[in-house]
Amino acid sequence: MNYIEISIFTFMKGTELYINQICKQIETAVNRNIKGFPDAIWLSDCFREKKLSVSPSTLARLYGLSAYSSKPFLSTLNQLAKFLEYDNWENYLEDQSKHHFCSNIFLTDEAEGFSQSVLEMALCLKSYDVVKKMLEKYTYYDNNPIHFSTANLIGKYVKRNNYDEKLLQILAQSKAGRSLFYGCFVDEDNENDYFSKAIYNYYLPQVPDFDNTFFVTSYILAQNIYSGKPDKTFIKRFQELTKKTIVEDLHYHLLSRYFECTILIDGIKSQLQYNVNDYMNRISNYASTNEKNEWLLARSIKSLLHFGFKKDLINHIKFNEIVNTTIMKKRKTKNSAALYIIQLYWLYGNRENRTSYQPFHLSIDYLQGNSKEKLAVECATASLYAKGKTKKLTEENIKQYCADENIKWIPNLLFN
Repeated sequence: MNYIEISIFTFMKGTELYINQICKQIETAVNRNIKGFPDAIWLSDCFREKKLSVSPSTLARLYGLSAYSSKPFLSTLNQLAKFLEYDNWENYLEDQSKHHFCSNIFLTDEAEGFSQSVLEMALCLKSYDVVKKMLEKYTYYDNNPIHFSTANLIGKYVKRNNYDEKLLQILAQSKAGRSLFYGCFVDEDNENDYFSKAIYNYYLPQVPDFDNTFFVTSYILAQNIYSGKPDKTFIKRFQELTKKTIVEDLHYHLLSRYFECTILIDGIKSQLQYNVNDYMNRISNYASTNEKNEWLLARSIKSLLHFGFKKDLINHIKFNEIVNTTIMKKRKTKNSAALYIIQLYWLYGNRENRTSYQPFHLSIDYLQGNSKEKLAVECATASLYAKGKTKKLTEENIKQYCADENIKWIPNLLFN
């Protein structure tokens, strides 16, 4: 591949944006800002330790310390990606693209008849026959970035259409609709309990197996307790399910909901103070052996802080070691709602690192199903960096907003 081909390749991939992003992620990974040529020399040595090669002068250009008259070679971009444990630059781009809205998929042979544009127009006009046809044509599952962007597209219109029951039923009756809206979007905002009712009345009857029953029951139970409306019926149902549960066999999402709900139940029964240390030890053991531990950590942090067990969290050495490792390892490769929560908790407990650590920020399109908590987390994160009058006003706003939205864990972390 010659230089012209490389330039076309990088330009078409929107490389400039991603180069800036990966440079910031590398700074986070090494916990040092690259502000001068001595920093570039030091970072080049870090690459050499990993048996990679990027010269100090190249790094200086990448970090804007000296003039860069042309785009970097693909070989250089591959070295940057490998520093963050990716196979190559293309693999890095593929992973990072999962965290943003992708372009619309138009009607082409390759798309097999599915179009985000056609789907959006149908949702906008409430043309539900066309929505059904688009869902029938849908083939993008698992970790495909189209799956994430389509899920958020549907979630946006469910909200815009005032939680139209006909649309909620259509989504529940379709395999694609269940996967996109009920499985991927998962509306934690749950305005007027609409999502709780929809997953119980429309979704669960379509897929009444154990995992889905566990998900629906734990979701509704947690929603009820966080909003101050614990329901004895769902507590009993959850406890009956746990009798049939082998915890070690649970999917990592269900494992996180298992611990979240058991903590919440103990909390409302005033039993948590007797079991909190056992919970912390068990959660730490599972999190240390599970690569996908973000949600387990995040939901544990939320549920324990909801009842004011901040000291137990802060003082548990193993748990916080895992939190630190998770932030430093996964922050450089992926951003998620769970890591947003973990990042706030970690920054609160690691004040000395705030000057060198650059908090990541999720785009406005991200977390449309959790917009209330997202705003609270972002404002709380900002408050950790604010000073003087700005800090005081920001903290007052956080207290008021969290009180209005029944969010207890964030004020309990920051102020209690």
